[in-house]
Amino acid sequence: MSKEKSMGKFILALGLLITGINFAFGQTDIYDSIYVDQDWRTYNIHLPKGFKTNAKYALVFGFHGGQQAGRTEIGWRALPLQSLLSDKADKEGFIVVYPEGKEFVTGRSWNAGDCCPPSSSKGVDDVAFTKILLDSLFVKYPVDTTRVYATGTSNGAMFCYRLACELSHRIAAIAPNAASLMQQPCNPTKKVPIISFNSKIDPIVPYYGGFGPTGIPFLKDVYFPAQDSTLRIWSRANSCSQRDTIVNGKNNGFDFIRLRDCGCDAEVHHYATSDGGHSWPGGIPNDVSPVSKQLNATDLLWSFFQKYTLKCSTTGLENALETNTKMAAYPNPFSNKINLTNATGVENLTLMNGFGQFIWKGKNIDQQDFSALSPGLYYLIAEHQFIRMVKN
Repeated sequence: MSKEKSMGKFILALGLLITGINFAFGQTDIYDSIYVDQDWRTYNIHLPKGFKTNAKYALVFGFHGGQQAGRTEIGWRALPLQSLLSDKADKEGFIVVYPEGKEFVTGRSWNAGDCCPPSSSKGVDDVAFTKILLDSLFVKYPVDTTRVYATGTSNGAMFCYRLACELSHRIAAIAPNAASLMQQPCNPTKKVPIISFNSKIDPIVPYYGGFGPTGIPFLKDVYFPAQDSTLRIWSRANSCSQRDTIVNGKNNGFDFIRLRDCGCDAEVHHYATSDGGHSWPGGIPNDVSPVSKQLNATDLLWSFFQKYTLKCSTTGLENALETNTKMAAYPNPFSNKINLTNATGVENLTLMNGFGQFIWKGKNIDQQDFSALSPGLYYLIAEHQFIRMVKN
């Protein structure tokens, strides 16, 4: 998509939001891009049936798996085809955003830590991409900022774990499928509820730990930790004191592990199927493995997500924003200086222009000189608050 088309869609969405008109739409898919780290990164947003501009919607990120050379044209489309997540969004009324891994000659992937090339080997900052994309989505669409979730499959699911490690203050819960935690160290600033799915006969990510398949050159030297190792790490991170295991759950052949009595009630649920493989449980088969018929991951993850928001945080920032008087910026319109009332001094601030470009990021905005900015519309983003500004 051209830069001009991307800007046009951005302005149209802003116009609908600013006027406050209550429009309702059928389901809509918008393929768009955003400028990050000197590159245009792409994503698709699915707006559910009956979408209204004056409502507040939960947002679910859906991260595709790693894609080898020759398959990069699949991009974001792979995950909704396998998971039917967009269909679920239409029925339940939430927004789905499908980001795309950066495209190289050797394929698309996500930098989830120790996996997967080429993004991991090239040091692509996909966490920064997600954070900037989230800032932009909060301005462009009516998102409930306390109900942002992430799911994905394979390498995309590994990246969900990394987001839980490094962006926990903005992600309410995650649902990885067919993956291990590949990011070390993992030091989340808040406790993250997790529901995960794995097959005990997965040919790509060994359930009990091990190296990737010898037939896949870029994975044969990658070691995937056992699922029990991943569960133990999150048990400590979420301060869970009890572990329940149900074997052959409901006589359907899957095992269910529940980590409970956790801090902030951030439970960890783990489903281990005895069928399927490296695929989406209850979804559409891919070209690697059959799907598990023992459960439906899409139904389960949405039921799990609905239990959680960003209500509990160890950083104190979200609670401060909820309980204190909202911040205000002045003067508005501004000429060279922007000052804030009711700011704590710890908020991460971002100034973005009306075309979706990021102008400034930091904490001490009152010390900045914006006299060189062109007159026009700007947005000041302070974590979960958005202030419309005009430069004269």
